[in-house]
Order: sequence, then structure tokens, then C-alpha cells
Amino acid sequence: MKKVSTIGAFLVGCLLVLFLTMPSLIRLHELETGNAEPAKDSAPALPNTGTAASESAEIPIVPDGYKPIGAERITYNAADAEPLPDGKKLTIGILQFMEHPSLDDIRFGMIDQLAQRGYINGINIDIIYKNGQADQNTMKSIADQFIAQDLDILVGVATPAAQALQNAAAGQTPVIFAGISDPVGAGLVKSLENPGQPVTGATFEPQDAATLDLIKAIMPEAKTLGVLYNTSEQNAAQQVGNIKELAPAAGFEIKERTITSTNDLKQVAEQLAGEVDAIYVPQDNTIAGAMDTLIPATNAKGVPVFPAVDAMVSQGGLATMGLNQYMWGADSGTAIADVIEGADASTYPVIVSKISNQFINSDAATALGIEIPAEVAEAAIDMAPSKAN
Repeated sequence: MKKVSTIGAFLVGCLLVLFLTMPSLIRLHELETGNAEPAKDSAPALPNTGTAASESAEIPIVPDGYKPIGAERITYNAADAEPLPDGKKLTIGILQFMEHPSLDDIRFGMIDQLAQRGYINGINIDIIYKNGQADQNTMKSIADQFIAQDLDILVGVATPAAQALQNAAAGQTPVIFAGISDPVGAGLVKSLENPGQPVTGATFEPQDAATLDLIKAIMPEAKTLGVLYNTSEQNAAQQVGNIKELAPAAGFEIKERTITSTNDLKQVAEQLAGEVDAIYVPQDNTIAGAMDTLIPATNAKGVPVFPAVDAMVSQGGLATMGLNQYMWGADSGTAIADVIEGADASTYPVIVSKISNQFINSDAATALGIEIPAEVAEAAIDMAPSKAN
């Protein structure tokens, strides 16, 4: 009796195993015979949703409804994009130092100008955009990836990005720069007239004298001007040199302070604000990305910040006479289009952008108790958040 019970238990176990494995056996048979349907619980393939715009013209490399500040948006007709002579698309890799409104405006102007020249993403060119996240290792990795992908043209937005691409390209791939005020000092070109290597783009005509005049117009009693910047930023160092040279004639004594990272910013800004009437900040990518740290520190001392860039005014700066970032980017777009059409980047003169605007922030003025003269306000674009449409 005990033996029969043991056999029965064994048979029940076998039936249970067969029952549990039957779905897998059926599935295996279907796969072997080619009659299997996709598993209903399997996840569908995800589309490529990276920051690159490449395979389709429908990818909005410039946001829908984008409106540049202080300039009409460049228009174009997609029907004007003709196939390139060999019938292939060119692939352009854009590396931007970090996400910031000013750098974004530069990139958008560049892409719109390319489109106006007949080179439209997803039609006859493919644009791959990458954000360097303000990190040297990240930018080097992206630059190396671009080279490994054998891209046709490389574009660097801001000095560190362009330098990373220049190093990776090693003279074998054209590099176009954008958003760089001192390409010679940054080692990107030998001279503005003759780059000497396949690296070119657009720089700008300094607005430093006009900025000092603007500060004096708003604060006629100001005597001491603080200057704050990151020592590793070549763009900033060049502008600071100009300001220091021009300041005595404008009636300012300069007090210069530097930072090495955003970790230093709050303490240095507080100390500097206690010693000066106003603070000037050049085109410094590090500080541009940390205005939410700078402005509370300086506002607490009742000291206004005059930055070099319009977006920094919208983030709490008081005023500036600044280059139009969108149109600056458009000039770099012109350089890219010319290189596509056969220009030699090694001998292509750097374009000097000159279109500028006067910007104020009436909200910042109110917070600081500063009255902006009517003649200044009437000639300026008000970047105050309360005035945003």
C-alpha cells in the first residue's frame, strides 16, 4: 500500500511539472516552426529620443514658436533645400558647453541661418547636438565620439567646447566655433584674418566702452566698479582686460576678484559687493550658469550687477550693452554654409559680429531701489520677468 502511494505521488508530481512547463514548450515549438507571434508582455522598441536631431526633419532642433530677443527670426522655405551634389547628407556635430539661454540663442541663430542658406536638418543635412554639461571630460568624450562617427563638420559653442573639438579633430575635420570672444587667445586661430588651421567661425566687436557708459548713465555717482570672473575662462579674461584699460577714462576705479568654480562664488561676491558701487561680470560661462547664486549675494548688499550678456540681465542683472546672441550665432551659421560650399576653413577669415542691443531689467531696478533714466529705458529692451509675454 505504501509502495502504491509513493508511485501515485510521483505521478502527480510529474503531471504538475508538465502542466507548469507546457506554455514554454508550446512557445519553443512556435519559435522553431516560425509561427510565433510577438510576446504580448514584451516591451516595444523605444524610439531614439536623444538630444540629437538626425533622421527626420520633424525633429525640432529649434523649438517651435521660438522668438529671438532683439532680432527678427530668420525665415526660410524648406522647399529651397536642394540635394547636395553627391546626393548624400552632410552630418554636422554641435557640441555646446552647457545649456544656457545665451548659448541656446547662439545655436538657434546658427541653425536658422543654415536653413536660410538652404541647408535644413533632416532634408539635406543631419545635425547631431550634444550638451557638454560644463564638464571637460564629458566634452572630450563627445568630441572623440564625433570623430569616431566620421562627421563632416564640427561646431563648438563656447570656448571649452570648441577647444575639445579642435583637439579631437587634429586638423582633419573642419571646426566652426560660435560664442567665442577671443579665438586667438584661446589658441583656436593664429589670427582673425588667417586662422592657419581648419578652425574658423564668428567672434564679436567688444561693447565694453558702451557698457561702461551705460553704467555711468544709470549710476552717475558710482566711483568703484567691481569685476568678477572665472580665471579659467579665456573669453572673460580678455573682456576684463579691456574693461580695466577703459575704466579710468570712464571715471571708475576697478576692484578685481576671481573665482575658480561656482563653489567660490557666493563668498567672493559678498566680499566684493561690500567694497564697490556696482559689479561688472564679463561673458563668463561659469557665472552665467550660477546667476541664482550671484544675484542674492549682491542684492543683499544693495549692489547691482552689470553683466555682458542679455540672458544674465533677465536672470537678475541690471543692464548691459550686449551683442545680439541670435545674430552672432547666425554669423557662425554663415561660416558653416560657406565651408559646405567649398570654402577652406584654414584660410576663411573669422567673422566679426557687430549687431548689439541695450538691455535693462526693471524688476532688478525696483528691487535695488535704482531709477533707470527715461532715455536709457526708452532705448532698451526690458528683460524683466514681469515684462515677459
